[in-house]
Amino acid sequence: MVFSTPLFIFGFLPAVLAVYFLVPIRMRNYVALAFSFFFYAWGAPRFIFVVVASCIFDWVLTNRMYASGRPERKKWYLRVVVVQNVLILAYFKYIDFGIFSVNSALGFFGIEPMPLLEIALPIGISFITFEKITYVVDVYRGVGNPAPRLSTYFLYVHYFPQLIAGPIIQYHDIESQFERREFGLDNAVVGMSRFSMGLAKKVLIADALAPTADAAFSLPPDQLDPVSAWIGITCFTMQIYFDFSGYSDMAIGIARTMGFRFLENFDQPYISRSITEFWRRWHISLGNWIRTYLYIPLGGNRKGPARTYLNLWVSFFLCGLWHGAALNFVAWGIYQGSLLILERVYWLKILERFPAWLAISAQFVLTMIGWVIFRSEDMNQVSFYLGAMIPNITTLFAGIDRTLPIALDWEVGVHLAVALVLAFAPAMRRVQSLAAWFRLARYRDEVMTAAALALFALSVGRIAGAAFSPFLYFRF
Repeated sequence: MVFSTPLFIFGFLPAVLAVYFLVPIRMRNYVALAFSFFFYAWGAPRFIFVVVASCIFDWVLTNRMYASGRPERKKWYLRVVVVQNVLILAYFKYIDFGIFSVNSALGFFGIEPMPLLEIALPIGISFITFEKITYVVDVYRGVGNPAPRLSTYFLYVHYFPQLIAGPIIQYHDIESQFERREFGLDNAVVGMSRFSMGLAKKVLIADALAPTADAAFSLPPDQLDPVSAWIGITCFTMQIYFDFSGYSDMAIGIARTMGFRFLENFDQPYISRSITEFWRRWHISLGNWIRTYLYIPLGGNRKGPARTYLNLWVSFFLCGLWHGAALNFVAWGIYQGSLLILERVYWLKILERFPAWLAISAQFVLTMIGWVIFRSEDMNQVSFYLGAMIPNITTLFAGIDRTLPIALDWEVGVHLAVALVLAFAPAMRRVQSLAAWFRLARYRDEVMTAAALALFALSVGRIAGAAFSPFLYFRF
């Protein structure tokens, strides 16, 4: 069930909120949990028993680990819980990728390939796995306490707003909110306004740019000219940002309406002056997870420069693999990790001498190259698409003189222009000053509510006349 469909907007969500606010406060966690299970079962009914059984296993063993007074025993429980979750993720997401890789090696020796298992992927399994590992590791470290009830742990893992595509929530960040949180009209207004703005990002911008991006990445090598390639990747760069940040806004907004306060997941990433800064602003919860549960346990920067670079590279190699069981995702992770290493070695020092606009431009071009790797179907497409983006002068002018395979009509051009303005305007000092003034304006809340209502109406109108388009991160 997708947030941007009429079924969710006019059916599921109103039903959740109506029941949620009609029952006594002490029953609201159970209402939220019941609807969260229904939400998951709607999209993946045959996997609901797998995720429920896994959660029970985690909760019981984590409680035993917490109660144990023996460090060795605690570590044993930790390993069992982590391994259990990793094995489930590996089975559903990576086993066919492993068989494919083995088959590729066997082909050199003329050995008959093994058949793929073609196992269906449970929705949201990557995000669920990360949250479950976060929970047990934090309890082991003493950062947080175990959930007092199994139902609380179920709600933490399966709470429907962030179930499918995050943000990745650390239990100790919202632990107290399961027992005590704010309810009221102000939260509802702020939450639904945030939901409406996220819906507008998804429907009015991301979905409008998706056909052009898809068309460019569908072109064969002999038809992909430089102009079309740049148009396509620019559209995709904006599409993935407004699609994913729009989902995060919607998730944060629904949670706020129900009294939960989630941490932000995006902070204007495209105005970053380096890839290092980009990863502090893009998918913040994932960046924090990589740093806390991969990079630091591997040794972080505590064991010398060489080990630091290796830790960065390994962390982002695994980050790429987490995104998908395909070579292009692995290559994307290696690319991101390599850029971070280069910045630590010397590039950050050079960037300090750049004016802000040039540093931002350099980061943006490097990010777009990364999105080519991320979006491509395979490494062959990565190669010819990147090649098409680097034309010679003759090819470039020849492309201008003929009809392009991909062209921007006025409507897509307007959407792309709006996306670029929204993405880069926050870097301008005048816009920053205006934003600071607006935060203190007398009628700020009223203006924001009115804008949210207008965007909601426009989004619903767009949904009524457009084809269904799922969120990009649903497949991870």
